[in-house]
Order: sequence, then C-alpha cells, then structure tokens
Amino acid sequence: MKVVEVRAVRGRVMVAGVPLGDQGVEGTAGGRTWGLPPDLVDALQEWARVAATVRPLAAVPRAHPTAPPPAPDPAADSVSRRGRQLAARVSVELAVPVDYCDPVTGHRVALRAVTRTPHPPPVPLPVRAVEGDGAAPHPTGEGDGTPSPAAAAAEATPWGTGLVLAVLVAGLVLLANLALAAPLITGLGVLGLAVDAAVVAGLVPALWLNRHVPTWRWAVYGTFAGTGLALLFLAVAAF
Repeated sequence: MKVVEVRAVRGRVMVAGVPLGDQGVEGTAGGRTWGLPPDLVDALQEWARVAATVRPLAAVPRAHPTAPPPAPDPAADSVSRRGRQLAARVSVELAVPVDYCDPVTGHRVALRAVTRTPHPPPVPLPVRAVEGDGAAPHPTGEGDGTPSPAAAAAEATPWGTGLVLAVLVAGLVLLANLALAAPLITGLGVLGLAVDAAVVAGLVPALWLNRHVPTWRWAVYGTFAGTGLALLFLAVAAF
C-alpha cells in the first residue's frame, strides 16, 4: 500500500513530496490540493507557516552532552500536536497510510489505518546517545539508538487491563439482558426473543462506531460478548 508523507519545508506543506497548492490551484506550479477539503488545505498551510518560525529541538544547545534534553517549548509542542492532528486528517481524507515528519523533533510518525483524530500518536523526544567524542547524534534516529518510525508510533496494547474490562462488561450486560428479557420470553416465547433481538440490534450501530476508540473498545467487545451469550441462553429458553 502506498504511504503518503506529510512534512513542512520552509513554510510550505509537502504531501507525497509535492507542495500543497492553494484552493483551486490543482495541477499548477503552485502545487496540488490532492482533493483535500479547503478548510484542511488552509489549516495545513497555516501550520506550515507557524512551524517555520519554531526552532527545531535538535538546534537547541545543551550545556554538556550528558545533560538532559531541554524542556519542550510550549509553542513547539503545539506545532507538533497540531501537525499530528492534521496529518491524521489527511490519512482519513485520502484513505491511505501517512508518515508524519515532525518539524520540531525530526521524527517520522507512522499513522496507519487512522479513522479518528482526537488522539494522535505522540511524537517521542530524541534519544541522544553519548558518543566517544561527545557529539550528539543526528535527530533522525539513524544508528543512534532512537526508535524506528514504526516503533515510535506504536503503542503497547493493554491486553491485561482491556480483557478484564471486557469480561466485567460482558458479565454485567449478560445479567442485565437476562433479567430484562426473561419476562418477555416467559410470556411471549419466541416473539419475546424477537423483541429482545430487535432492541439489541438497535444498539449495534452505536457500538460499532466505537470499536477503535481507546479504552471504549474493550467495553464494546464485552458488550458484544455479553449480548451474544444472553441471546443464546434466551433462545434455548424460548425453544
């Protein structure tokens, strides 16, 4: 699958190595818009202009090579965060993976299968290894012990906590469904089972939309599991 790179170069936005053009300047010397919404094009261009005024973190001097990295500048942190959000929107609009090149840290952040933008992956600070001559390594992370782009963007999946949450939610949903639907099954039989299934089906679209949202996805998985078990038990009772 093609990966599109988004970066800011001297106040211009580069998308897949091509300058992002102004609205209505598709395919001209001014660049191309890639079919992106006008508001996103304007936001990207404004972000690139602001990024050009921010000093890269690698350019901030340190008193000693072994000294800790300088505290992040609020303006630089804002540029990094805004850039990640806009790159995530580009991934959504173009329906392709995006590599976001952070103008502050120099890191590349891989945005894969992005469907929502409120929580973009964090951009890690450069890890500066102390070399024999005291020189600081290049901020791109090539051969200096910094994470690779894929490792930098990856977040560990909290399987333990997530599965516990899913099991708890599944148990609660199972008990609630059985308690509420049991009188229907007792009085109406198969018709009561159909009524319960219709109510459950109405909740599926809302749950499905949250299947990729951090934390909430575990509750969604638990709800699906608990509902499925409840319908199975109710079907056995109805027949």
